[in-house]
Amino acid sequence: MRPREVARLLGRPGLGLSASANDSTDLSICVWHGGGERVKLVVDSAPRAQLRYYNQLAEQLEFHNQDPQRRPYQLKHVGDDEAYGGAGAWWTRTKSQLVAYADERILRVRARSRRVAVRVARLAFRRLSEPGR
Repeated sequence: MRPREVARLLGRPGLGLSASANDSTDLSICVWHGGGERVKLVVDSAPRAQLRYYNQLAEQLEFHNQDPQRRPYQLKHVGDDEAYGGAGAWWTRTKSQLVAYADERILRVRARSRRVAVRVARLAFRRLSEPGR
């Protein structure tokens, strides 16, 4: 995603963001920052992503379900809602992190708000499903 697209998702279309990327075989990381904003996207395409997504959610629930700030809140209509666990994404308040699963990929998005993280995840999934990606 281009920095200007991320700035638009933040609701600050004129914001000059810089992007830095890090690619590996199964993990890609991109960070956009500037003007006091920071958005981080991690795309995990390692094998058995759906099972790993479910295991991560189960572990988060096991250890943090009693703490409203640290428990994962499931979100529909972001990732693949047919995935194990009942929803295709979850949000953790204390981490400002969205974790979503679709198309054999796990996305982790860190952003200032859940709304921004959802927008980034939806756009990332759309882009990743385009031909040639």
